[in-house]
Amino acid sequence: MFHVKHNLNKDIKVLKAQDHVLTGEFFNIYLDSNTGIFWTSIKKDHNHLKYYMSEKYIPHSNKKGFFGYIYSVSQSIMFLYKRNILKKYLSPKCHILDYGSGDGKFADYLNKEGFKTSKYDPIKDRLKKTQETDYQLDMIMLWHVLEHIPDLQNTMKSLIFKLENKGTFVIALPNRDSLDSKIFKEKWAAWDVPRHLYHFNHDSIIKLMNSYGFFLKSKHPLFLDAFYVSYLSAKIKKSKFPWLQCLTIGVVSNLFALFSKQYSSSIYIFKKI
Repeated sequence: MFHVKHNLNKDIKVLKAQDHVLTGEFFNIYLDSNTGIFWTSIKKDHNHLKYYMSEKYIPHSNKKGFFGYIYSVSQSIMFLYKRNILKKYLSPKCHILDYGSGDGKFADYLNKEGFKTSKYDPIKDRLKKTQETDYQLDMIMLWHVLEHIPDLQNTMKSLIFKLENKGTFVIALPNRDSLDSKIFKEKWAAWDVPRHLYHFNHDSIIKLMNSYGFFLKSKHPLFLDAFYVSYLSAKIKKSKFPWLQCLTIGVVSNLFALFSKQYSSSIYIFKKI
């Protein structure tokens, strides 16, 4: 069992969201005014692990059929996109850790491209005593992982300890201020309670990383996430035409973000101050 530790205040109740993947339970989401982080309130005896034990949870399952095919093609496109972003921070001698690696496909892809990449997933590899790296790391990647981490403070300290002084954090996150979030409101799929324990926007992730001594080097949109999240959100709303909403809201959200910079998800590159 994972034990979740929160040091955040219930300053403002933001909304109540439902677990649409497994249990149908409702969870309150609060704002901590000091950090600007929205967070999911859970019980003291909360068993975080059980909420990942479902074939409906795509990052840890192999989807088949047309949707699985679209997901696979999109994943291949994003691998190339992410590699092109990361390569300016990498050299052949770099050691990379993909923390929260899921099926490990992106780490395998980087290894094939010549970058030494280890992988560790706290769900799949929870019985292992180490994170497969006894050496210092040049880069730690968290692809839609930070929002899932139960004990955020201690995990971050552990990861930073493994990172070289000039190392890089790569963090991808959904954006609670995106247009698709505002359209779908409490049915926005990226709330994903209670798997998502924290809900960031641009300012709150920068403030969090600044507190650990890291500054923002660059930010890059994840354009396809607006379509993916809109499709899942439309399914939650029981839309008769989820693909239509997926395409319409995905396009509108990305176009709006060209001016607002509030993309559905973004990649943040942080370096040590």
